[in-house]
Amino acid sequence: MKSSKVDVFADHVYRNNIFIEKLDLGFSQFFLKSPTGDTLCIETGMRGDFPLMKSNLLSAGIDVATVNSVIVPHFEADEMGALPDFITLNKNLVAYAHPICSHALADIFSVKTKPLKDEVPITISGEVLVPIFAKHVHQWDALVIYVPRLKALFSSDVFMRYGPVEERPGDPVQEIVASIENSGYLPSIEYLHAALEKIKKYDIEWIFPMHGPAIHNNVAATIDGLIEYCLKDRHKETVEG
Repeated sequence: MKSSKVDVFADHVYRNNIFIEKLDLGFSQFFLKSPTGDTLCIETGMRGDFPLMKSNLLSAGIDVATVNSVIVPHFEADEMGALPDFITLNKNLVAYAHPICSHALADIFSVKTKPLKDEVPITISGEVLVPIFAKHVHQWDALVIYVPRLKALFSSDVFMRYGPVEERPGDPVQEIVASIENSGYLPSIEYLHAALEKIKKYDIEWIFPMHGPAIHNNVAATIDGLIEYCLKDRHKETVEG
């Protein structure tokens, strides 16, 4: 069974989430309303879910056809699968991604692309963003997006959790660690640690993962807790090795 809904955060962030009960996993796409009134998308979702996402957003007041910019955190179906449908609605759309990913998108989808630079601020659709490369965190071309105005991190597969997207009590770190250990989706704890150290430098009040609930009240503790987990895991590997 599949369910979906749109949540709005601080009048600026629209999250469309599609929850697949069989997988016990939610897939989120994010739409930001910038200070100029433009709307940009982070993560397209899968192509088969595009009609449902489009309908959900229209009911929330967002016409996907007006989206001029899409950010693809890495080359994977849930991150960029629906890109052809966005292009069909808006031929002038521009896709932003890691340099390697951007070349692939341009070649496969014949879309105009612009490569992002690691931790170099860029203004997209009227919103200042900071791409943070998270090499080999799930994928080799991975990145996350920090939005200074909102103090928000759009973290793709970093901080993922199984279960519904609704916020729930308890320690996010325990659930994130369980997701890492049960799914095996991370190729390297070492690279996750490196990404977390980069992320930690930023003033973050909200984390919006692709999978799982948003994190708001305990962001710093969550980042520190995951760094501690990485250090313990790497020490364990060293001792056992």
